[in-house]
Amino acid sequence: MDLVERHRELDTLQELFVRCRRGHGQIALLTGSVASGKTELLNTFADTASASGAVVLTATASRAEQPLQLGVMDQLLRQVTSTAEAPRNVQRLLEEPGTDGQPETSGEPIPPPHPQVMRALCGAVLGIAADRPVVLGVDDVQFADSQSLQTLLYIQRRMRSAPVLMILTEWSQARPGQLPFHTEVARLPYFSRLRLAPLSPDGVAELLAQHFDPPTVRQLTPAYYQTSGGNPLLVHALIEDYVSIEHPASPGTRAAPVVGESFGQAVLACLHRWEFALCRVARGLALLGDAASPHRLGRLLGMTADSATQVLDVLTTAGLAESGTFRHPRARAAVLRALAPSERSALHVRAAELLYQDGESPTTVAGHLIAADRADDRWAVNVLRGAAELALEDDEEPLAAACLELAQRECTDERDRAVITELLARAEWRSGPANADLRINGLRTALRDGHLSAHDSLTLVKYLLWHSRAGEAADVLRTQLSSQGTRSDRTDLQLAYLLLSFSHPPHFPSHPDVPSDVVGDGALPPAEEPWRRAAAALGVVLTRGPVDSAVGAAEHILQTCAMSDRTLETLLSALLALMYADHSHRAALLCDSLLEEAGGRRATVWRTQFWTLRSDIAMRLGDPLLAAEHARAALDALSATNCGIGIATPLSTAILATTAMGDLGEAAALLKRPVPEDLFRTWFGPPYLYARGQYFLAAGRTATALRDFHQCGALMSGWAIDHPSIAPWRSGVAQAQLLLGRADEARKSAEDQLALPGAGLRTRGVSLRLLAESSSPERRVPRLEEATEMLSEAGDRLELAVTLGALAEASRARGAFTRADAALEQAMELARGCHAPVLQQQLVSSARHAGGHDSVPRETDGLASLSRAERRVASLAGLGHTNRTISRKLGITVSTVEQHLTRVYRKLNVQSRAELPTGLPLRPVPTGVPSERACAHGPVNSLHQRTPAANC
Repeated sequence: MDLVERHRELDTLQELFVRCRRGHGQIALLTGSVASGKTELLNTFADTASASGAVVLTATASRAEQPLQLGVMDQLLRQVTSTAEAPRNVQRLLEEPGTDGQPETSGEPIPPPHPQVMRALCGAVLGIAADRPVVLGVDDVQFADSQSLQTLLYIQRRMRSAPVLMILTEWSQARPGQLPFHTEVARLPYFSRLRLAPLSPDGVAELLAQHFDPPTVRQLTPAYYQTSGGNPLLVHALIEDYVSIEHPASPGTRAAPVVGESFGQAVLACLHRWEFALCRVARGLALLGDAASPHRLGRLLGMTADSATQVLDVLTTAGLAESGTFRHPRARAAVLRALAPSERSALHVRAAELLYQDGESPTTVAGHLIAADRADDRWAVNVLRGAAELALEDDEEPLAAACLELAQRECTDERDRAVITELLARAEWRSGPANADLRINGLRTALRDGHLSAHDSLTLVKYLLWHSRAGEAADVLRTQLSSQGTRSDRTDLQLAYLLLSFSHPPHFPSHPDVPSDVVGDGALPPAEEPWRRAAAALGVVLTRGPVDSAVGAAEHILQTCAMSDRTLETLLSALLALMYADHSHRAALLCDSLLEEAGGRRATVWRTQFWTLRSDIAMRLGDPLLAAEHARAALDALSATNCGIGIATPLSTAILATTAMGDLGEAAALLKRPVPEDLFRTWFGPPYLYARGQYFLAAGRTATALRDFHQCGALMSGWAIDHPSIAPWRSGVAQAQLLLGRADEARKSAEDQLALPGAGLRTRGVSLRLLAESSSPERRVPRLEEATEMLSEAGDRLELAVTLGALAEASRARGAFTRADAALEQAMELARGCHAPVLQQQLVSSARHAGGHDSVPRETDGLASLSRAERRVASLAGLGHTNRTISRKLGITVSTVEQHLTRVYRKLNVQSRAELPTGLPLRPVPTGVPSERACAHGPVNSLHQRTPAANC
């Protein structure tokens, strides 16, 4: 194989050989980094010199043979003892005692050879040179024994007029170990030094060209140069790795650069060729990684920083390291893999101690503790805890779990172990509640022994509730309430108990330690206590209705509180407060932002919980298509074997949404899904009964629906959580009674719902519409007009469409045809935008009976060109909202609203908001409508009309 980028050095040796043949002795010292090609160059020249008639004597010094005195000279001269050129006394001289390569084991300084020995050996060389030129080659002279070096110096001083060329190869070192030898050689006038540099990118390309075609060479050269640093041995190893894989059959598709096993073996070969210090520093460098420095390496390995620096320089010139770290991860991995497990563990422990003392980040220190699988001291356990907290913030849940599992195993303090167990449960909760379930027993033990704080006990309560173990959760909370604690802890426990008395009322009845006014008189906790503030805001909404202070606090929390394991419940409580207060527009925007963040952070459970809430919010805004989409995403994410009570809300919303869209087959399939046994002992039960009742209404099973609505009401009333935002069961009763022709009963249900304290705009609007439909004709229009205003403000487009349809019929019955046509047109646009085909066809039928529209307006090119933000603004403007109201609902500035409207007017070719379509959909929708066979006939008097049995 041809030498690469070594021709200049080879030519220099040829010139020196020419001078040698003329009787002018020459000395050449070839220096270069580890595996830089010195040996190959020496052997190539030796072959050339031998072919030209010179006597070539070579020896290779070795670290293992360095104690063998005159060992190098023995290698050189034994090659000539059996030849005609050898002086007769050489063989006898080498076999004399003291000159046969015996090792020096006394530990005393080694004396130089006897002058007679050096004279005889020198004479032997010069004697051979009397007849033919002699080339003496010593490879790796840095490992030569001291007596051979002395003899070589003796020869060098006497070969100036002899045809002798002495070539020595040596590794480049900042400070050569044999200083007297180098000083003596370098001052001789016939001495030349040749330095072998690493291969350049062109040199790497030339080497690759000996094996591959030009396109492959162009592809591999940059990566292989960077990986090898121009070290020929490493480049050859990379070539072996590349040819060992299967390559694409197509010449136009070539495999990417490969760094494999051969490269790793070559790295180790480089290290083991040098002094042991090179291996030691390489191991320390591999272990410390980016945290390595000469000072730290010295402390880790028990050497001075100056010594570590020298070895780092060798690693750098050898192409193994760059800027104080390995050039390629494979090199680092090979060095670490070569360490014995016990040695590697001990080094990791030592590294962790050093980095901890230096104040490095807990994450860096914890990495070494995990690699060592040890955390012997309390400081190590604390570091692992801190690293786990940081890992959770950075969404590195596997790292957090690894830190906490090691900390839990090594921790000897039971109180600390309880905190670690709670952290571990929270870390595992992200990816699935089943994982956290494994920690429940540990948390219960910590609680029993008094090692779990009041706030951390709420984590245990949450996991127990998820797994339908509400009785145990109640016992935990009651035990904590009866214990003595700080005022702050007590407030947290009381607020948690209050909220659980709504969500799991049979298990959390009234408690003497939880006063009814625990949420205060409207003055919420300060902003620096976000969980307490969010819980109090939700409690206020549930007990007093949409109080402004609670709504403002919830919105502030959602805008300012960062998402983490500790704040998740805070954000969910704030979203619930906004949703139950009928501020669904703001809740939707803020939930969208949280959902996007949760998705980017790979937190499965977080995203599932936000999907669940977002589906509920979408349904309250009259967007069943989006509600179904998010509900299905939540259901898909929940494990079939471990979904827990969390399945209830997305399942209920999916049933409502598919029913609203007329997909009764899908709704029926959803109703067949198993639900937790404890469902109807939680506040998730009433919404499920309400959704099932709506399905039965749409399927024409009115009596069955009425039973579900009554059961829903009985549960909520019996539990004292009769809040229409949880489940408006009276609306369902009124709808069923109207279909059964019982106007008086329907009217009473609507009036009772209107009289409930804290009913929001959406609830009141629906109640007024039902009250109007059960009232005498002359009282319907005013009530329907008032209901329209409320629902428009609340943002429920589906209920608004139903109400406008009813208003159109009531107006037509009173002869107000213009008002009826306008209301009907608005209702039809809204129904189409809400993806409610059954309602849409009912309105079409109503229009045909009235002699009006024959079809439903379809999406135009202008509508299709609107962005999502423009649709939101246009839809609210079309409902009559002012720019200021739109800005408040959407959380944007008035100026942004104006800019969106300007673009909307241009795209829709309208001049003002008065020309905007009232029912503009929030996203592009299909333009088809179902046939009349799939839809109900007759007047529009409820959200879900009776449909033919064929569709049930």
